[in-house]
Amino acid sequence: MQGSIPRWAALGLASLQAACAPGIALYDKPGLTYAEWKRDDAECRRAAGREGDTAIDREAYARCMGARGYKLRAE
Repeated sequence: MQGSIPRWAALGLASLQAACAPGIALYDKPGLTYAEWKRDDAECRRAAGREGDTAIDREAYARCMGARGYKLRAE
């Protein structure tokens, strides 16, 4: 196919992106119980997911958590 990249190149690019991913991001909210965080995390993951896909849209997840009062803390 003309105009498409070879499968090996796409896999290499995906591996490179994963290797260059930033560190773990944690969302912090003072005074929160574990049950409350777990509920918010699950709801935001569901809202940021794509039907039939296990990956989530990180930006959508961050917006959802931010709207609930969480602050991003990089580790």
